[in-house]
Amino acid sequence: MPLVLIEVPDEAAVELLRHQKNVHVVGIVTNPAAEALPPPAAAPAPRKWAGALAAISTTSAEEWDKHLHEIRNEWERDI
Repeated sequence: MPLVLIEVPDEAAVELLRHQKNVHVVGIVTNPAAEALPPPAAAPAPRKWAGALAAISTTSAEEWDKHLHEIRNEWERDI
């Protein structure tokens, strides 16, 4: 079974994990060394797409828009 380290945001999430352990969905392994791990790195800044969108030609943009419209209508949606 693969071992995965997760950060649990609050006590409610810990309780949810305990319930999953009780029904044998997950196993909980406590590791004192895990407490000494450094905090995760900050998320990278979101990419700025405006420059990329401005760089395509009008024809390419129209073709892309048509393609997106076609693939969005391929699936039946009951929303």
